[in-house]
Amino acid sequence: MSQPAFQAKPYSQVLRSVFDIPGRGMSLALADSLLTLDFTGDDFARIEVLNCKANEGSLHDEESAELEAYVNIGDLLAYWQSKARQTIQPAG
Repeated sequence: MSQPAFQAKPYSQVLRSVFDIPGRGMSLALADSLLTLDFTGDDFARIEVLNCKANEGSLHDEESAELEAYVNIGDLLAYWQSKARQTIQPAG
């Protein structure tokens, strides 16, 4: 049985809009703090295991939800860090 294609949950877009602070911007302190955030070594190892199982087609429902959570959180983290870099190095 084939795995359904991954689709980001709607809450991902809602969180993006909440953290996109139009007109107020992001403080340099917040931007610096966001750039230090990352998954732990254990998280990266778990993501690798889940990705391998997904590629083999042996991912269980709970594991699929766990991998989806990692992907969504990674996506949001990348988005926030991009905004942080834009705050620290504004286009000139």
